[in-house]
Amino acid sequence: MQRMDTKRGGFSLVELLVAVSIVGILAGLAIPNMRNVTFRARATAVFGDIQVVRQATLDYNADQSAWPAEVGSGVVPPELTSFIVDGFSFQGDGYELDFENQTLPSGLPGNPNVSRMVGMSITVPDAPLNNAIVEVLGGTIVWSIGNTHTIVFDAS
Repeated sequence: MQRMDTKRGGFSLVELLVAVSIVGILAGLAIPNMRNVTFRARATAVFGDIQVVRQATLDYNADQSAWPAEVGSGVVPPELTSFIVDGFSFQGDGYELDFENQTLPSGLPGNPNVSRMVGMSITVPDAPLNNAIVEVLGGTIVWSIGNTHTIVFDAS
């Protein structure tokens, strides 16, 4: 009679399939979270860019007792170039900044007495990045229209 050895030399097909299934489920849970973290990091970088422009605008105002002039979307106001790091761009990865210096005939939403608004608009065509930016900027957004959000630096 032959005696069968009780030690096995490897894993059965069922054990391998169970292990692969568990790894697949864990990866399926982790990958969407990784995408959210990536978009949130990009949104935080956008917030940092807005803060750079905000500080440069306030520094310019303190220095000149005036506000930089309105320029087109994606263009750094010439008055701010000496207050912003060389190479700073209003055209980011998946978004575009627009400096705003507007006279308002009917005021701001919720404050009709305001006649001038100095701020920044950001346009974000990418929906997941747009959602992350709205989440990060939160209460600093004065109003949103579609995928464009406006933040006010000064209203007078």
